[in-house]
Amino acid sequence: MSRARRAALALLLAGGLGLVGCKESGLIAVPGTTTRVARPVSEKNTELELKIFTTADECAGSVKPDDVDLCLPHVDRRAGQVRLAIQFRLDSDPFPIPLTEENLRVVHKGRTVQDAPGMSVEIIPHDPVDSPQLYILVIDGSSSMSETGARGLSRMDRVKEALLTPGVKEAFFPSGGVRTGVVVLSFTSGEPEPVGGDLTVLTDARSYTKVVRDELRVQSGFTHLYEAVRYASGPLLQAPAVRDFIDVQQASPVIIALTDGFNNMASSDTCSTNAERLGRLLESLSTARREAEDIRKRPTVFTVGLGRPIRPLFELPKGRENTVQATDLCGRKHLDRRIDGDLEREGIDNASLTFIANRGGGFDFVKTDRDGLADAFRAAASQRYTWFEVRYQVDPHYLRRSFETRLRLTSFAESESSLRIHPSAWLDGPPGLRDADNRIVAQSYRHTATVLMPILGLLVALGFVGAVGFNTSRIVFGRSRRGSSPGKRG
Repeated sequence: MSRARRAALALLLAGGLGLVGCKESGLIAVPGTTTRVARPVSEKNTELELKIFTTADECAGSVKPDDVDLCLPHVDRRAGQVRLAIQFRLDSDPFPIPLTEENLRVVHKGRTVQDAPGMSVEIIPHDPVDSPQLYILVIDGSSSMSETGARGLSRMDRVKEALLTPGVKEAFFPSGGVRTGVVVLSFTSGEPEPVGGDLTVLTDARSYTKVVRDELRVQSGFTHLYEAVRYASGPLLQAPAVRDFIDVQQASPVIIALTDGFNNMASSDTCSTNAERLGRLLESLSTARREAEDIRKRPTVFTVGLGRPIRPLFELPKGRENTVQATDLCGRKHLDRRIDGDLEREGIDNASLTFIANRGGGFDFVKTDRDGLADAFRAAASQRYTWFEVRYQVDPHYLRRSFETRLRLTSFAESESSLRIHPSAWLDGPPGLRDADNRIVAQSYRHTATVLMPILGLLVALGFVGAVGFNTSRIVFGRSRRGSSPGKRG
């Protein structure tokens, strides 16, 4: 057998062994790709199971038929992208939650993707569902909310307009038959007070509209923001009207706190004064969430700032998200500046809002107009989602060998899983294509086959051509050479 034929057969055998090797090694071949994956490993003793889908059967039982391809793992070396599909579960049942890039830590080969330059994470939610919620609105009623801006409207007017937009009312009271309620509180100094006088759970859009339109108004006094959040996430939930609604409807309490300034308890307060106070609030939030008798009844806190951020580039300190230092909260520029009449004129304390939302399992928003506020309220009241795509971008160099991806939920609940991924050492998976939304979509494995099969065919053909050429040369030249004998001429 010629060398060319032996090479072709060896390549074919190697390909066949590669296909069956997945079963022999216990790895799972991902349909339509050259990728293999190990069984996912979920961390034990966590509050929620983080399920990473690896097979078409798993996907078919949890996602829509048209989304099965999106549910399967995919590695695109040319684009430098890894795609996984995940679902959170409680007692083996899907547990829908809200999720963004800030709430899921993605670790690739031991390196956090969000912290690495040139790397990024995208979360794509799928299959929204309505679930019972109790929305607790905690609205700043301090005197600064009476200041007017464009169109002659006060800050409180903008808040009321946002709360009464059709989209926000639909978010608070969805039409799908799910039971929801709203409690409206206003705060200045001390504990928040129910708007309208009595603590009532509003269960329809009409009564909600009347309370917001006719009863929500500016009061006076300082801005006890931290106390308002502490009260809403703790003592308020034990009030009979609130507790009964949560128990009967199995509703999750969602706190939405809005302010236009800083936590401010005295005229002498400076920015750094709030560091210790904020630390105590974060401990209180952790206790309230940890001691909830059921994860479904755990309070989630969203924060909304009305105005310009005093620290527009603020990010939580990496590795110290649970501690508050004065420099973290204020930066060195604002440490000793007085809040009353000084800092509050320049913007809002967006750093505190980020700390609070992060510890409370929610998100933080900073908006300046009615439409922006409405978007924030809708997002805080957003539907939960059944499953998510996690797409992260790394340098393609890091996708040429086997690697581990670890996913960890950083808020809402404890949940963590990892997956070992084995791209093909010889053949890349089909390169992805960008769809209308500029997202990379996997192609079928047939794309790779169209490249591989002609190469294999050429090798096999060369083997036959070599053999045919050899035999032809023997036929044409072999006998004439044997027939001529030197030294026997004439």
